[in-house]
Amino acid sequence: GAENPFLDVWFDDANNGTIVGAFGLVLRTGDGGKSWEPLLHATDNPKALHLYSVRRIGADLFIAGEQGTVLKLDRNSGRFAALTLPYKGTLFGLVGKERVVLAHGLRGNVVRSTDGGVNWTNIATGVGVGLTASTLDERGRLIIVSQAGHVLVSSDDGASFTAAKVERPIPAAAVVNAGAGALIVAGPRGVQSLPLA
Repeated sequence: GAENPFLDVWFDDANNGTIVGAFGLVLRTGDGGKSWEPLLHATDNPKALHLYSVRRIGADLFIAGEQGTVLKLDRNSGRFAALTLPYKGTLFGLVGKERVVLAHGLRGNVVRSTDGGVNWTNIATGVGVGLTASTLDERGRLIIVSQAGHVLVSSDDGASFTAAKVERPIPAAAVVNAGAGALIVAGPRGVQSLPLA
């Protein structure tokens, strides 16, 4: 069994899932978690950097982690291939839609690709703290939250972000869309519902 912490999990359906974690940990299951196959040999991560996020965005499966690491699953080879980004700091999360993928991390950094990860641009957020989690809301907006309680909203597929007005900021480690104009935010203060206009 794995000795290092798991940091994120993604399941495409009841059977097929991927876990990522510390020191380059990547495991895949095809039987709903009854058994797991290690994929270190099929991952372009020679420094065994920590991997913090795994998400399917559109048709592609991405992983993000330390030192500007973003990996994309090559469906032909079955290998997670490294992509080249303009940012070399830690990335905590991934969010996107059919034609856009964003990775976010330390010091308010967000990078964006509209061509499946071939080219990336830096997106200004106006925030200088770690962007820890993200989701899509029911209107298709991209939402990124911070460790200091910021809620950043994009209505233009991540080309720009606006800070939502939050009455009581909630330091966030995770966020999900709750529908009906609300987010569920989890962090050091527990789990709370947050209205979103």
